[in-house]
Amino acid sequence: MKGWAALRASAIMLGPSLVLDGMVAASVLAASAAAWEQGRRSGRPIWKLAAGGALIPWVYRLFLRSRMQRLGATRQEELQSLPGDELIPLRGALELTHAITLRARPEDVWPWLAQIGGGERGGFYSYDWLERLVGLPVHSAERILPEYQQPKPGDPIIPDEQWRVLRVDSGRAFVLGNEDLTWAFVVQPLDTDNTRLLVRIRVSPRQAGPFGSSLITLPHLIMQRKMMEGLRRRSERTARQREAGGAVMPEMARPSSERPSAPGV
Repeated sequence: MKGWAALRASAIMLGPSLVLDGMVAASVLAASAAAWEQGRRSGRPIWKLAAGGALIPWVYRLFLRSRMQRLGATRQEELQSLPGDELIPLRGALELTHAITLRARPEDVWPWLAQIGGGERGGFYSYDWLERLVGLPVHSAERILPEYQQPKPGDPIIPDEQWRVLRVDSGRAFVLGNEDLTWAFVVQPLDTDNTRLLVRIRVSPRQAGPFGSSLITLPHLIMQRKMMEGLRRRSERTARQREAGGAVMPEMARPSSERPSAPGV
């Protein structure tokens, strides 16, 4: 069963990239074959159209993919050294840096970062159904969980997995992962009411392999973008509550819809 679960998880996480790369290869072969056959039969310059069609997927590979690797981030932010970078050397590693501006203060954002994780933790604020489909016990909370507001290195992020909290700079940086992957969330104030959230994933050469960029970029982009939007919605709601003078209510007990199922249920 564990083998089947691992195979299912790999198919879900890597499937979109494999399909896209397969389409790239198929388009090149089909276009080349069409150009050859039509040119042989009619002598018309159909190869120009075929060549144009074959170039479209490569535009994605050569130009769009690099932009996907730094979604929302400026070139300066992409090159900026962030907490967690010291854990995996950049040489040979796969690195993706994403960023988003939040209409909230760092203190509005931090509680949502501090509780990230599976099981009883606050979830990943992304597509929970996809997380659960690959076997992760994830339920994204809509409230702040007071029992997870003091993370420390070594705390487990996902039950029965190797993911741990790797580094905590309280109020500024939250880094999780394992020996082959780091996932850093860095809060940077822009002014008195706005915050920049930088998110960087770095994968070791051993884990990424020669095809890491092709396989990891697209699924990570899909999940990461949803997660950042989830963090923005929650953080800005907290900021509005603070500005209105209302208390930010921590979650003392989760609604039944958010509670992880008991084992065997």
